[in-house]
Amino acid sequence: MSLKTIENKIFGTTSRFQLKRNQENEILKNFKNSRILICGACGSIGKAFVLRIKKYKISKIYFLDKDENGLANLCRDVNLNYYKNTKREYLCHDINNFKLNNFLKNKKISHFLNFAALKHVRSEENGYSLNYLIHTNSISPFKFGNLANLKSLKKIFFVSTDKVAYPSSLMGCSKKIMEDELYKIKKKFNNKFVSTVRFANVAFSNGSLLKNIYDRTTTNEPVGLPSNIKRYFVTHEEAADLCLLSLLKESDGNIVLPSYKSLGKIYSLDELAKEIIKLMGKKIKYHSKITMVRKNQQLVILGEKKIIGQKEIEIFFEKNEQVKKFSSDNRLMKIALYKNHHIHNLNNLIKDQKNVSKIKEIFSKIYKSYGITNSLSNRIMLKDII
Repeated sequence: MSLKTIENKIFGTTSRFQLKRNQENEILKNFKNSRILICGACGSIGKAFVLRIKKYKISKIYFLDKDENGLANLCRDVNLNYYKNTKREYLCHDINNFKLNNFLKNKKISHFLNFAALKHVRSEENGYSLNYLIHTNSISPFKFGNLANLKSLKKIFFVSTDKVAYPSSLMGCSKKIMEDELYKIKKKFNNKFVSTVRFANVAFSNGSLLKNIYDRTTTNEPVGLPSNIKRYFVTHEEAADLCLLSLLKESDGNIVLPSYKSLGKIYSLDELAKEIIKLMGKKIKYHSKITMVRKNQQLVILGEKKIIGQKEIEIFFEKNEQVKKFSSDNRLMKIALYKNHHIHNLNNLIKDQKNVSKIKEIFSKIYKSYGITNSLSNRIMLKDII
């Protein structure tokens, strides 16, 4: 059974966040004759968004991603889905080394849409990955230069995450810094459209546990599964729709998030593993270590030890955040971009920092301010100090 078929059987085929007619018309009008730069175009959300906007009358799209093979496959998919009258260019480049200001100015970009991010808490476990995570998520995408000189640039959109709410990981902290940087931009350049969206987990996305379960069941390899973890999920199509909804006029200056009611059921990962394996024609077999199983069984090893930085249950906003409903859509909520006193101006401290011990010290202050006691030293190997 194909991955797409399994996704449809578990989560359904209809997007809960499908745009209403007036919303589609607004996006259609906004994208008309636009020149768009999409960073992280080959990621799960980025690619879903790229294929979602094929019907809009966009003048030109630049797809930027560091994944060469991903770009080749994206090009094939775009060609098969055919963007009528839309010019395209594929840029194999890392956002960390990309001269963003020059490109935005020279290409007269009207929409800068950033999907590039490191999303795994495992990326915090050594200094090299941590340094790259911080720069990718919260520093390099903001190298605009003076936005006053970018006359063509109308809209700036970034993808955020639910993990910024009471962050229990450095990845969550880096995205919280990102939201604060967007606040600074909006405050200084109020004429620019600025927005972001906090996501639930995208089902079967690249690198996700659900896709790992599918892949390893297909190849008859053992599956590792954390216990007592629950998550909300959206499909790829729903993720793309949420991004489009975050580009509506009402989203300007806001962090957009789906309402709990619209998300519906929260799934335990154990429950989903059983369903995926059953749909693939096998029976789940739990064990504490790798062992032989029958041909029609799938070995699942439950991990009782919690991964440091991993939340047991998802939440999308903090108690002090002023959450409001969308006036035009009860499926959505919004939080005005705001000055976050826990991390404000933190970018200035870390952007030129090469010493991971110093980065640890800076982030420890965030943890202390949030009352989080997780030990950062367990996540960052001192032997890997840069």
